[in-house]
Amino acid sequence: MSPVDPYDRLRPSTDIEECECEVVTHLLLIIGWMSENPISCGECRREVDPERLRLTTKEVDLVAGWNVVSNSLYWLWLDSGEYEEYAKARLSDPTSQINTDGMKVAEMLSARLPTRLWYYSDTDDGTLIECPVCARPLDTNVKWGTGDCPVCKIRM
Repeated sequence: MSPVDPYDRLRPSTDIEECECEVVTHLLLIIGWMSENPISCGECRREVDPERLRLTTKEVDLVAGWNVVSNSLYWLWLDSGEYEEYAKARLSDPTSQINTDGMKVAEMLSARLPTRLWYYSDTDDGTLIECPVCARPLDTNVKWGTGDCPVCKIRM
């Protein structure tokens, strides 16, 4: 029996979506990425292999556990059935468990590289111009998404 590689919990199923940047300078932790790995390069927005970041087994477990719940809520929202409003409310609420846990995971990853939590927003509701956490205007000078709050460390 071969030893279990803890990184496999976050490895992309294909290398098509793997970051190939020579140097990764910052990360995005994406809610509802619908992948095994929610850790993306802030430059190319492709998945960053956890081994490249030298995550510990405990850190891999924290990211993977949060990702399972994040994807589950996102799937409930996408289903547009009876759970849609519940899932949207949880995904949109800055004080919900998915977002507070996501911020903790992003803070943990920031010990290695600056990390932003890619905060959920429903495009049917329009584009947010203020941070949903602190209500400050979002910095719209971003490569990916619509805005960034440097105070709350989230990306929209």
